Amino acid sequence: MKHQKTVIYDKVWLNEGKAYDERTGRFTTPVEGVYAFSWTTLTNAGKYFNTKIVQNGNQFAFNHCKGCGLSSGYVISSNQANIKMKKGDKVWIKTRGKDGLS
Repeated sequence: MKHQKTVIYDKVWLNEGKAYDERTGRFTTPVEGVYAFSWTTLTNAGKYFNTKIVQNGNQFAFNHCKGCGLSSGYVISSNQANIKMKKGDKVWIKTRGKDGLS
């Protein structure tokens, strides 16, 4: 993926209330509250894949999946963020800076 692009997951394990839009990759808060988000990324050996979770366009947390130094296989990395949100706020995962996939 190119840098600063929204990650759209093809497998969504839980989407109660359908607040996650599988076309855009964005979650829209149905009601005010604290929400828990977790995301997992995978990269090939010798590569890395950096992502961030953003709330209304502002970075909240990031995830660094680094396969550099490995000659074969895959590397997986996960992160979790608890975010206080208002109704209608949006959250999504983006590739981070210039460091999306390398």
